[in-house]
Amino acid sequence: MKKINEVFETNDYNIFRFISNNRIVSKAHVNKIMESMSKKRLISPILINEKGEIIDGQHRFLAQKKLNLPIPYIKQKGYGEKETQILNNNTKNWSMGDWELHYCNKGIKDYLIYRDFRKQYKFTTEQCQMLLSGQSDNQSFKDGFFKVKNYKKATTRANMVVSVGKYFIHYKERMFMRAMVTCFDNKDYDHSKFLKKLSYQGNSLQKNVDKKSYLRRIEEIYNFKSREATKKLRLF
Repeated sequence: MKKINEVFETNDYNIFRFISNNRIVSKAHVNKIMESMSKKRLISPILINEKGEIIDGQHRFLAQKKLNLPIPYIKQKGYGEKETQILNNNTKNWSMGDWELHYCNKGIKDYLIYRDFRKQYKFTTEQCQMLLSGQSDNQSFKDGFFKVKNYKKATTRANMVVSVGKYFIHYKERMFMRAMVTCFDNKDYDHSKFLKKLSYQGNSLQKNVDKKSYLRRIEEIYNFKSREATKKLRLF
């Protein structure tokens, strides 16, 4: 084993410079790092060259500077714009699947339930979160705070969505799922009645671009040929 470099630390922010043609700084990403560091600070040195130009870690630098924290850094002579581009191209953020695997490997029950639910219904991450926890919050999912509120209710609703697939091939579409959840939350909505109306209205349900358009069409289908005395469904 041999030492190839050293990690230094300083509160002198003036020794660091931003390198030209690096990625544009994302304020949202800086704020995200600050929030994480406020909970627990993990030592992750930035990489600079002999001029103090930041080769890798500009977001970490800004987050720690705003928090008045010392900057851990490694100095590598001769690095420049080319090395910055190489590091940026090689950087891959964790996907939602990576986070799922991470927490499942730790044996966290809610994530294990989520994984089985996702595999069974083949819904997207957003849709699974929406049905299992009542909302879609990727950041909470990544932070390990995902909780299953009512599994039985989630599977019931998932099966209701799947049952529409007989009449509408885009039943897994993101905005349609959101529209269906709104229907399920409406006390006047009867899913068996909606399926019956769909069965004799052919291709009346078409793909739409937003939730409101889906709700409008679902309402039209649901209320089609309803008697005057029958209470009509209102989704707006």
